[in-house]
Amino acid sequence: MVKIKELFKIKSKCDLFLINWALMNNCNYKCSYCHPDLNSGSIKAPSYEVVVNFVENISSDAKKLGLTPYFEFGGGEVTLLRYFSKLIQLIHENGGLVCIVSNGSKSLSWWRENAEYLNGVSLSYHVNDIKDENHFTEVAKTLESSKNTRLHVNVMMDPQKFNDCYLYAQRLKEQVKCSIALQPLFEGFGHGGITQKYNYTDKQESLMKSFRGWPDEKNLPEPRSFLDIEYIDGLKGTVSTFDLLINDQVNFIGWDCYAGVESIVITFAGEIYRAWCMQDGSIGSIYDTGIILPVKPTRCRTKICQCGADLSSTKINKRLIEQLDNSIAVTQIL
Repeated sequence: MVKIKELFKIKSKCDLFLINWALMNNCNYKCSYCHPDLNSGSIKAPSYEVVVNFVENISSDAKKLGLTPYFEFGGGEVTLLRYFSKLIQLIHENGGLVCIVSNGSKSLSWWRENAEYLNGVSLSYHVNDIKDENHFTEVAKTLESSKNTRLHVNVMMDPQKFNDCYLYAQRLKEQVKCSIALQPLFEGFGHGGITQKYNYTDKQESLMKSFRGWPDEKNLPEPRSFLDIEYIDGLKGTVSTFDLLINDQVNFIGWDCYAGVESIVITFAGEIYRAWCMQDGSIGSIYDTGIILPVKPTRCRTKICQCGADLSSTKINKRLIEQLDNSIAVTQIL
């Protein structure tokens, strides 16, 4: 477990500019733990022309910073979007990277045809809504066989069906080489901010912390969710965003956060923010002719940093550094 009080710096291991984009809120699943804002289809998706214009502009901005544009698309279920295949092919051909979050329900032929444009896929297993467990497993196998695709699976751990979820995770681990997380659920997800984690027993908490999949053995860059960490005593290490999440080490109040400087998020309505905490308000819209990205970090005021996109942004505890410097100064005077 990471000792959060001794940490002073967290930084992604990749030279990427992240665009985490909630592209559409239409979904073919209606999970009880997802707010209707995430799956009702109440907001019209932007046109292909608007999306392409923004992709080209933000990619240009990222490259000027010496960073590779990295698009993480979520929803809703983004594979339902009629122009999605054309969009990810365009990004791929222009040197960008694409990762998506999906429930895996699209046909096997779709996954086979589009895997080459997907640098990362995070499949979500939803025990109450999944139509065909075997299909989900076959999609995972298809992505496992894609040499350029990093596959991760989140098994969404509904406390009411915890054992069913756990047993499926074990079956998947026996058949597919990929990272697998038993993902705890949070109250307030998708509407009004995270308030608290669902109730789990101590045994369930222990299982979620200890369960892992297998390394995929692919020669690919490490995902953005792998973070370099530095301790105040000079020690260094590596941790994943899931490690921070599962161990409830997600309170960075008072830290300097570089979300907005090295990453942005985009809502279903096209509004652009530093992060999903939406701290400091909107910095623009995909419908604007141009946006000015922040160049300085913000001081964190959010109690629970739950989203992987937010967690993977650089964070520095400057107050801890200042306290240490003051302590050293006092010692020297004495």
